[in-house]
Amino acid sequence: MQRTIKCEKAISPVLSVLLMIIIIFVLGIVLFNFVIGMIENFTKTDSTQPFSLYIENAYINDEKHEILNTKGITSIPCNSTGILYVKGPYSPGGLYNIKLVFNSGQSLIYVARY
Repeated sequence: MQRTIKCEKAISPVLSVLLMIIIIFVLGIVLFNFVIGMIENFTKTDSTQPFSLYIENAYINDEKHEILNTKGITSIPCNSTGILYVKGPYSPGGLYNIKLVFNSGQSLIYVARY
């Protein structure tokens, strides 16, 4: 009588699925750390020089107005405050939309009552 050789599976399907899940989880952690590291490198600034914002234009209710400054310089140094005068017709109790446009292309918009 001939003896038949049975083929036994080396790894069960459940164990192979668990192994694939673990591998995918570990690869996800590695990819996450890589992406976070790249983002941190892009956002680091090596500059230690303070900067100033130079005000290019001032708009009151969407109309361009002249900027008056006592020092003749329309810049705001880093970590400081200053006074800026904008020439225009104002009436007491009026509500005005003020927009300051800087040399960087950014703008500051706020509402003020005179």
